Amino acid sequence: MKKSNFTNHTIYWAIISLIGGLLLWNLYATFTTGRLIGILPITIQAILLGLIFTKSQYAKIGIKIWSIIFLAVASGLQFVGKLLQDLTEGFSNFDAVHYLTTGITILLGVLIVVYTNKTVEIVDVEN
Repeated sequence: MKKSNFTNHTIYWAIISLIGGLLLWNLYATFTTGRLIGILPITIQAILLGLIFTKSQYAKIGIKIWSIIFLAVASGLQFVGKLLQDLTEGFSNFDAVHYLTTGITILLGVLIVVYTNKTVEIVDVEN
């Protein structure tokens, strides 16, 4: 049987804290707005936390896919979309905070992928 082994506990708890914090934020936002589309990220994050806590062999690939799609690519698209909108409007509604937060989220997604590759190993465990 294969299991994930997190060799760096700081990265392990940072990933759990990030996903857990986003899960709590999505729960709050979904219940306060009443929009059911929030159930999708809640489900994905809950499954990912379940994989991490059970040290499933799929935790490493799950973390990587989640951080690439939902942190790096999604924030990159938001960044480019806002940049194109500002270009067409002549930067009359320039919002530096948006560029800063999406830039940090992109960087965070890339760092999670890099550190997950370096610190998470798939090991064989005897029953």
